[in-house]
Amino acid sequence: MNNEVNSNTNVNVQTNQPQPTVAPVQPQPAPQPQVVFEQPQPTNVIPAKYKPIGAWGYVLYELLFSIPLIGFIFMLVFALGGTKNENLKNFARSFLCWLLIFLVISIIVGLIFVVLIVLAGGLAGVGVSATA
Repeated sequence: MNNEVNSNTNVNVQTNQPQPTVAPVQPQPAPQPQVVFEQPQPTNVIPAKYKPIGAWGYVLYELLFSIPLIGFIFMLVFALGGTKNENLKNFARSFLCWLLIFLVISIIVGLIFVVLIVLAGGLAGVGVSATA
């Protein structure tokens, strides 16, 4: 029986359909090397120009700028470029801007206060008792 099965499997069947032809394999071009752009690795070196100021540094600069005459001079020097550190320069400029804003607001409020006093009749009766 095994012989019969083997003989059946080796039977070549002829068909009337044409056999498909296989095109010859074209050689593939060699792969081109790909250009890989690598990101530069960040370094932890910060130039002195951009070195950050710590929280206590800001507190101490605020105290320095708050000294009446000397602090104002230091603030002007730092704001106008007396330091190479951009952070300190910008902090001094912002402190100077806030100082000027508060100065303008104080002058406006003072003028309004003076005008209201003048319109109310002055300070003639303030602090003087009627029995004296």
